[in-house]
Amino acid sequence: MKSIGILGVGQAGGNIAEIASALGFETALINTNQRDGSVNTRVEKKYFVPGYNGAGQDRSIGVKAVNENHKELIDFVKKSFKNIRLLLVAFSTDGGTGSGMSPLLIDLLIDELPGINVGAIAIVPERNVLAGNRINAAECIEEISKIEGISSVFLVDNDQMRKNNPQSSKQQIYLSSNHKVIEAINNVLQVTQKSSFYGNFDETDLMNILNTRGVTVIASATVTDAKTTADVSRKIQLSWANSIFCPVESAGVIRAGLIYEGPEQNSKLISVPSVFERVGEPVQLFEGTYISESDPTVTTILAGLSFPSRRLLALEESIEKNKERLQNLVSKEHTQKYESRISWAYNLKTKTAEKKPASVSSKLSKYQR
Repeated sequence: MKSIGILGVGQAGGNIAEIASALGFETALINTNQRDGSVNTRVEKKYFVPGYNGAGQDRSIGVKAVNENHKELIDFVKKSFKNIRLLLVAFSTDGGTGSGMSPLLIDLLIDELPGINVGAIAIVPERNVLAGNRINAAECIEEISKIEGISSVFLVDNDQMRKNNPQSSKQQIYLSSNHKVIEAINNVLQVTQKSSFYGNFDETDLMNILNTRGVTVIASATVTDAKTTADVSRKIQLSWANSIFCPVESAGVIRAGLIYEGPEQNSKLISVPSVFERVGEPVQLFEGTYISESDPTVTTILAGLSFPSRRLLALEESIEKNKERLQNLVSKEHTQKYESRISWAYNLKTKTAEKKPASVSSKLSKYQR
């Protein structure tokens, strides 16, 4: 069994759990809408919050669902995950169920799962989503960032996928993002099962990294045509910028992993100080070197990064610019009314003539000449 479990919350989270199930992860899902979760056929363990039929992009409904059912939710999670060391709660930040439920649920689970650390896979929406989604995402990420005992937070950036695939549909972007984040986590887990004469990257190393509070990035760079140490470092740093996660914006890595796979001659070009020059050398670095005839690849894991303020401000910028208009719209919903100019005519009604019965003889005489 893999040492990492995936708990999907809401529709996006359920879809991530579906992909993780296919790769052998222990998974479960929680949703307020049974129809959303029913499509995730690979996920066997499901909890549908009773009395709800979705959250309609309203985060407060997600929060309410946890408040009303926290005992049942915690019990469900405890029964669903037995053999893991890290639980990653997967959800979209801009909806209602996942965005609303997940921060509170994570905060509760941190104290309720002895021996298991809890982190997050949080989907950050594209910059062109509408105001309500942006507001949800900003509020959700702010709440996640304030959870004291949280482990790694993977901020999966749909903007990054759009940048690399500008012609893709929204559904293709979502599917690709979901696959890539689980594949990245699965790949580093697979490395921990390998053996090497030159230094192993084992599961304890990985857990030391992923249990770090803050934002985490996993990226891989193929360095086949690199000729110098500077070439290798540049390619690794470029992999951070082009990964599916929010780009690294500032220096300050707490723990990191550096895994090399490929021919021995290429490994000699890796210089740790050069690799981490732009983000600062980590407090702890865990390395693994695996010599093979495959294309030379360097996988890095950066943990303890700050939340990417520039990327998140890009989400908030249009909200701030349209502050007055948005406030007026919300106010208008409860105050708008239409005043008719013909209210004086509302009482004018066509009256049906009253029929008065008359005798047959009177009607006959009326027509006599």
